[in-house]
Amino acid sequence: MILIVDDTPENLISLKKVLERHHFEVDTASSGEEALKKVLKKAYVLIILDVQMPGMDGFEVAEAISGFSKAKETAIIFLSAANTELNFITKGYSSGGLDYITKPVDINILLLKVKTFYQIYEQSRKLIEVQKNLLEEIEFRKQAEEKKTNSLVLPVMS
Repeated sequence: MILIVDDTPENLISLKKVLERHHFEVDTASSGEEALKKVLKKAYVLIILDVQMPGMDGFEVAEAISGFSKAKETAIIFLSAANTELNFITKGYSSGGLDYITKPVDINILLLKVKTFYQIYEQSRKLIEVQKNLLEEIEFRKQAEEKKTNSLVLPVMS
């Protein structure tokens, strides 16, 4: 699921419609505080986060999210209309963002990025599953080897 965070209702509606048209499940939040509450309750693959919002700005929200163990691995894409200078972009990456897109958004580029982050998420999940299966197999083989070794011990005769 994707969480879009923006204090402008028009932005929320338009981005949500575009992403849903491409078969993504989307949730929205109109403030940083609302986004944090949602992140504590649900797991998101990706958060599309506006930089300039009243109250908590996008950078503060991203830093808070990176402190949640549940959401540490959630990808964040920043969107910004006003903060297009290098120092803001750098701050976006240093506060936990994996990408920084300036408005007006080229929707085709955004869709490509969203699809890429979903692919990375799916690959990561598959790798975790393979790792889990390998660890279980290693444990099974260790136990089998121990049983085999214990059954081969001959009693000592006096």
